[in-house]
Amino acid sequence: MHSLYDDAELYDLVAPADAAMERFYVEAAGGPGQRVLELACGSGRFTVPLAASGALVIGGDLSETMLARARAAATERGVSADFVALDMRDFVLGRHFDAIVIAANSLMHLHARADFARAFSAIRQHLAPGGRLLFDVFVPSARLLSLPAGQRQLLGVFAHPRLGDVTIEETISYDPITQVSRADWYWSTADHRDFHHTPLELRQIFPQELPLLLEASGLRLLERFGDFDRGPLTAASQRQVCVCAAA
Repeated sequence: MHSLYDDAELYDLVAPADAAMERFYVEAAGGPGQRVLELACGSGRFTVPLAASGALVIGGDLSETMLARARAAATERGVSADFVALDMRDFVLGRHFDAIVIAANSLMHLHARADFARAFSAIRQHLAPGGRLLFDVFVPSARLLSLPAGQRQLLGVFAHPRLGDVTIEETISYDPITQVSRADWYWSTADHRDFHHTPLELRQIFPQELPLLLEASGLRLLERFGDFDRGPLTAASQRQVCVCAAA
């Protein structure tokens, strides 16, 4: 069994560029001279565009594999960004930022209330006066969370440059007490079924709960959208796209 973040090439396969997401984060956080910290930066798919906008960017991640991929992406794009190994629950960088970004559901890797408290406290201490915390998380899906445990469903088929078509199936098991869902992804090619297996445990954050988690650590929700085009959050929205500040 492997982590999704052990293989940057496979990670990029299922996390391709998203123009709307990139535009939102660059417009909200980027620009010449803006000081930006991206937590859980992964392979740099937002760090690099932020740096290209002229922002002074640091990308932080737990995975050295992902950081190496991000450094290579920055070099390939010809932009300058710093990359550091860190845990978003416990980091001290000795500087302040105009914006701190946690993109693409990465906040959902925090499971317990104590994890959120530690992370939000560290974030608040690194925000400059007037600074913003920007992130997006899924709106929990009752349909997905109620699927029978062990029942595989197709996640998608992705074109890999060496392996050809890669099919990913997933099972989902949800614990309503901890609010953590465990997805198991099974990767297959035409010649090799289940050649890769990656678990992914994500904390479900319900819309009424989110402001309370922020407020408990001295942050407040300024704006919340239902998509990256800043549409309203409705019952049909699949994401919570958030702009926060120190209380």
